[in-house]
Amino acid sequence: MNIFFKTVVLIFISTLAIDASILNTKHNLSVSGPGDIKAANETEVCVFCHTPHNGSITGKPLWNRATTTSNYAYESEYMSRVNYPKIGNLGTLKNEPGTLSRQCLSCHDGTIAIGSVYILKGSLLGDSIIEMRGLNADGTLSNGDMGYLGTNLSLHHPVGVKYSPNITVPFGVGSKTIELRQIPTDSVKLFNYNNEPYVECSSCHDPHSENKKFLRSQTNTTHGENINNLCNSCHDKDGWVGSTHQSSTKSYFETDLITKYGTNSIASLGCINCHTPHNAEGQPSLLRKIEQNTCFQGASSSPITANCHGSGGAKDIESILTRAYSHPVMDIDGMHTNLDSLYGTGVSDPADSHSLSWDTSKHAECMDCHNQHSVTPGTHVKAGQWYPNTPTNLVSNVLSGVSGVEPTWTPRGIQPTSFTTLSSSIKEYQICLKCHSYWALGVAPNGVSNHFLLNSGIAATDQAFEFNPNNRSAHPVVMSLNSMPGSYSPKALKSDQLLPPWSSSAGNNLMYCSDCHGADNEDSGDLKGPHGSNHKFMLKGPNKYWPEGPDGKLYNLQDIKNQTGSGGIFCANCHDLSKAKVHKNKANLGMTLACVNCHVAIPHGSPVSRLIGYKSFPEPYNYKGTSLGLEGFRKNPEGYLHDNAYALPGNGCNCHSTNAGAYDSYP
Repeated sequence: MNIFFKTVVLIFISTLAIDASILNTKHNLSVSGPGDIKAANETEVCVFCHTPHNGSITGKPLWNRATTTSNYAYESEYMSRVNYPKIGNLGTLKNEPGTLSRQCLSCHDGTIAIGSVYILKGSLLGDSIIEMRGLNADGTLSNGDMGYLGTNLSLHHPVGVKYSPNITVPFGVGSKTIELRQIPTDSVKLFNYNNEPYVECSSCHDPHSENKKFLRSQTNTTHGENINNLCNSCHDKDGWVGSTHQSSTKSYFETDLITKYGTNSIASLGCINCHTPHNAEGQPSLLRKIEQNTCFQGASSSPITANCHGSGGAKDIESILTRAYSHPVMDIDGMHTNLDSLYGTGVSDPADSHSLSWDTSKHAECMDCHNQHSVTPGTHVKAGQWYPNTPTNLVSNVLSGVSGVEPTWTPRGIQPTSFTTLSSSIKEYQICLKCHSYWALGVAPNGVSNHFLLNSGIAATDQAFEFNPNNRSAHPVVMSLNSMPGSYSPKALKSDQLLPPWSSSAGNNLMYCSDCHGADNEDSGDLKGPHGSNHKFMLKGPNKYWPEGPDGKLYNLQDIKNQTGSGGIFCANCHDLSKAKVHKNKANLGMTLACVNCHVAIPHGSPVSRLIGYKSFPEPYNYKGTSLGLEGFRKNPEGYLHDNAYALPGNGCNCHSTNAGAYDSYP
């Protein structure tokens, strides 16, 4: 074969390769290019990146551009916490991690003119650049262009970073892995430096491919499915397969979204419902929007066109969160990773990171209570009901895979300050106590912290202190009443003093925090759970008021006897108050005696039996600091009557024996 024929063949093959790939992409920056950004006159296609001779010593292959000298910023609280290999500034020499990505960024970071090349048609350009259209006046990429990445790489998927799938973060019980596959599937290309695999821009993008956005994944029907497939090539999220967000049949209602991705199905979009590899607003997880806004609208431009958790969506939580009393999901932004629960009071967290502390990092993001990668449909309460058919405290499907803490229980009256962290909570209270205990509140003398509940003016109390099984009394959130070591006989109420479902196994039942706290209308439309409510303390059920009615009047024994009182006393949702003789039938009772004259106003638990509080108890257990009047109390063996209590004269209570003795102490 002669030299002329060989040359013709090579030119023909090269022309075919170009025609089949880059010519029809936005990376064809010549005058013939299909994009808005292109040369005014230059007809060569490859010259914007490559030269056949005398390529740059810093780039490859035969690189024809200046290397950007930008000092790229990259910070990730999550990666710092898991001790992921630190990302330094991107490399500047061949075969250094990050150099390949720096080559891409020589256009995309907006610092170097796109027409600035070394050699054109065999001549050094010097200070000249190829004249371009569709750019800034200086020839650089506009920050309004979709391809603009800037120099803050924290907003983008990390590049120039080692692929490290073996990182594991230990919890007290269980662990969390980095959730990367040991070996990515064929879609992703890793780059080898010193026998170590690294991720670069071209791990996910083939700059010569005709595929939309130059993705290496091209095997699926739609662009959206290709992106999702590319994410799943590396990322292997625990519980993802079969989860709600992986398998949902719901769709978006936005034409632009369908045009962009070729699909509007939540299942087919997968990861990109919530995440974006570039220009993310929500850090550190590459969320499309600030945390809750991502949950509200997903990949859509508005909650109205999304079938998500925003106003008008299929599962509208946004509207509930705007009610008067709610978790502060929309009040505090940018303070969450799924490792926050490791960093409670007394535990040093990495520099510049957030913890659970109400002092410095108070937050309540959706992901504090829900694991979006493993959540599946179903609560422990059926639709149309306020309460479960079978009481339990085990996590339901919507709470699966959420981290939590388990206290080391102390003697009654002493605040628990030691906790075991759980990578996956087993019981609902373990999720709640991440924030509602010493773990986040810090020191709370006698259970009372120096923080306040939203919109209430009432001090936040330590609920581990209150539900401590070593207390004399507590609602059965941690363990059943018959199992409480701190209580004494009779530990439980009698079955006829309770309403279904609690009456079916009195003393052996368990309950959720969310059996008492939730939305206004969980039996008829509101999504279940303590997201928000128009009623103080997010109390739920047919009766939603405690310790006073909507008229501001404290509930008293007369209200119980006559089943009166405005709004409905909250306790009547579960307790048959007509069966509590001291509440209704004692002839010598002062009927104007308020419930909180004897019972603690925060009725989670008490060092004293039957949720009784003493005059010496602090506010808010002692309602407004003045309600409690008893100085001693002991349960009657019958279980019905409170005949063995001692009260100071003049507090309105004249029904109790003054010589019973052996009262419950207040440590």
